[in-house]
Amino acid sequence: MKEQSNYDYEKYLQIAQMAKIGWWESDLKNNEYICSDFIVDLLGLESNHISFTEFHQRIREDHRLRLKNEFLSLSNLETYEQMFPMRAKDGEIWVYSKISFQKPDEEGYRNMVGYLQCIDRPIDNSKENIDFLQVNSLLYQQNSISYSLLAFLQCDDIPQVINRILGDILKQFKGDRTYIVEIDRKKQVQNCTYEATAEGVSEEKDNLQDILWDDSFWWNHQITDRKSIILNTLNDMPAEAQEYRSLLETQNIKSLMAVPLIAKDEVWGYMGIDMVGTHRSWSNVDLQWFSSLANIISICIELRKSEIQAKADRQALDHSEKILRNIYKNLPVGIELYDKDGYLVDINDKEREMFGLTDVNEVLGVNLFNNPNIPEKVKEKLRAKEDVNFSINYDFSKINTYIESHRKGIINLTTKVTTLYDSQNQFINYLFINIDTTETTNAYTKIQEFENLFLLIGDYANVGFAHFNVMTRDGYAQDTWYRNLGEKEGIPMPEVIGVYNHVVPEDQAVLKNFVREVKEGKTTSLRKEVRVCRDNGKYTWTSINVMVRDYRPADGVIEMLCINYDITALKETEQKLIIARDKAEELDRLKSAFLANMSHEIRTPLNAIVGFSSLMAETDSRDERQEYIKIVQENNELLLQLISDILDLSKIEAGTFNFVYTNVDVNDTCSEIIKSMSMKVSNDVELILERPIPECYIYTDKTRFIQVISNFINNALKFTQHGNIVLGYEQVSHQRIKFYVRDTGVGIPEDKQKSVFERFVKLNTFVQGTGLGLSICKSIVSQMGGEIGVESTEGAGSCFWFTHPYHAAD
Repeated sequence: MKEQSNYDYEKYLQIAQMAKIGWWESDLKNNEYICSDFIVDLLGLESNHISFTEFHQRIREDHRLRLKNEFLSLSNLETYEQMFPMRAKDGEIWVYSKISFQKPDEEGYRNMVGYLQCIDRPIDNSKENIDFLQVNSLLYQQNSISYSLLAFLQCDDIPQVINRILGDILKQFKGDRTYIVEIDRKKQVQNCTYEATAEGVSEEKDNLQDILWDDSFWWNHQITDRKSIILNTLNDMPAEAQEYRSLLETQNIKSLMAVPLIAKDEVWGYMGIDMVGTHRSWSNVDLQWFSSLANIISICIELRKSEIQAKADRQALDHSEKILRNIYKNLPVGIELYDKDGYLVDINDKEREMFGLTDVNEVLGVNLFNNPNIPEKVKEKLRAKEDVNFSINYDFSKINTYIESHRKGIINLTTKVTTLYDSQNQFINYLFINIDTTETTNAYTKIQEFENLFLLIGDYANVGFAHFNVMTRDGYAQDTWYRNLGEKEGIPMPEVIGVYNHVVPEDQAVLKNFVREVKEGKTTSLRKEVRVCRDNGKYTWTSINVMVRDYRPADGVIEMLCINYDITALKETEQKLIIARDKAEELDRLKSAFLANMSHEIRTPLNAIVGFSSLMAETDSRDERQEYIKIVQENNELLLQLISDILDLSKIEAGTFNFVYTNVDVNDTCSEIIKSMSMKVSNDVELILERPIPECYIYTDKTRFIQVISNFINNALKFTQHGNIVLGYEQVSHQRIKFYVRDTGVGIPEDKQKSVFERFVKLNTFVQGTGLGLSICKSIVSQMGGEIGVESTEGAGSCFWFTHPYHAAD
């Protein structure tokens, strides 16, 4: 007998290895699983124990949250099954797991046992996988309705059930607040009786008591007429709903959906869901699911009222059953109910519509095992009374001998089959839940086509995109995105994001700081134009646009969407346009300034010459005539200087400003300038010449040399009322000599000292002159190989200077 047991155990191990299956058992007390040798080897465990946390972390992230939500809703089931990808010893694998719950032990722990089977990996972008994810989401919501109904039937505490359903609604819709408002038509008021809120969202139940109810108000009229209220934004509300809009705004509501609650053909209240943090666009599926849940709650509350009034009131119970039947008939998925032998006993309206059936009675009684579209492997599992999930292309051309349908062609069908048992645990029914995923599949196909087109356009237009999870440091990027950052296509994204080897340092620091602030939750978007260093040493420009699409650090998700594009050509064009614009503006400004100044400056001496020439002819006084002659002579000199400056400026612009170089005695020349300027000096001002070197000669254009110094002295005379004006020079190096004119005049403000050498700049508009003198001096000094400048203190005087090449041997 012992040899037979060993033989059977060896056969069991051999069969389990061939089927790639192993068993496990939970230990809730120690928060770990106890696994068979197959699972230990499959996952690469060091022992046959693995903690709950480590096992769940091995499940791929995009399935982890879904499985968690489904598992939390299993308190009323005895078995549960699911497929999901997870990390094993040799990489990622797909497994099928079935769970059976045990009765609580002596310490109250309700442990589980089950098996884990390694299955073929589905292709991530395949239709089967898309259908699988789609149906799991919808079936999770369908199961939620089932569990809510079951909880209602099993629990006498109706408020507890309703509050739990409202909490489930928040999770399903990811909302912020759900509530139920009851209408008291006798008192003409409405009161919030139930409420559930998300974490961080304020409770408004106490503020929503004894609110006036008037059927003429827009909101109340909609509910009374049994119309659902769907607001993607508060702007969807009409003008006559301003009072209700103000109430919603005080609660910071962005979007909401409310459906009437009906009992005995009368609206007794409504159920709503609010979005406080963000806006939401509600879909038709959202409305159908929400309406179904509202009907369930309506049943709960109405039956509760019926029990209070009279448990024997059969009419109320029949009415509630009618509503429940209506829910069954109008669920947005097809439902088929077969007896234990596989004969069809009931279908809902969605199923009749989905399969093109005219008369339901004509299909009742058909056997599911005769359906040619159901795979034989599925039928075998059904005969073994196993729950099954499968997706098929349902071909209507194959069912002519099975049922009569007016539909043609093929639809994509995803089905979940659940076996039902009675209270004595006797098998009684097969429940089929069917979802037509044809439109979804077509939509995914169109999305894929659009994505391919976008990739083609992106390559052509040098536009790249990427998405990256800052927490897990994984993601995907288009080749163009890499090229725009100067990186090699396909390298790991953590070597690019947060590193940016080819971005210039100052731009690199901005990008790194942005990634750091995203982790800290301080920022969510970035727009930045950066310079990228290429292999040939040149720079190109790339515009970077980043936004945080999903921020859930607690769940290990901070997902960024990154878009960049090459703007080098745009930058080059922009720079050319800026240069051209600045040049055009400068030319226009100079022309306007030149015309305005010349018009005024020429007219002023001409008016004096003409006016006083006429007065000379009319006066008989010798003294007056001499005074007039003096004024005419002064304006003649001013006009001559003005015309000379204009001609010099014209020569500078034309490039014909010629120089005639000779050896010039600096001391003699400066003495001549002082002597000629002395006649212009007032009695309160002294003109002084400083001679530090007994003999000094420079090789220069004497006329231009005298022009620069004379201009300096003339300017000093205009702004010096008392004190002195000093002309001097000094040798600053073996090859350079510096000339200066220092005065005790009004001085020049510090912020205007850099502009005095520009054309047409006049610090005092009441002083005669064109504003060209210093500009011409700057050009002369520059062409003679020197530099020009000014040092000044406002109120204390100025010192204008220029340097000139100097050779002691000259």
